[in-house]
Amino acid sequence: MKPIFVPAELHPLIKWQVIRSARDQDLAASDYAAMPDYPMEESNKAAFLTYRQGLRDIPDQGSDPDAVEWPSKPPFLK
Repeated sequence: MKPIFVPAELHPLIKWQVIRSARDQDLAASDYAAMPDYPMEESNKAAFLTYRQGLRDIPDQGSDPDAVEWPSKPPFLK
């Protein structure tokens, strides 16, 4: 879940630390579905892989932490 920065004038390095922590939590929260024996419908696999790749790509989105585009969590994930 994309973090909301209060106060907005936090230093960018602190914002990136918060973003990385939130990103890592989202990745960890979806790890269960990446297991080979997890019963995922074939039609959901592409959305799941796109979501996880989007999370991993967050640090590559540029230098402005306020402009980070957070990937949408697929509705079938818990």
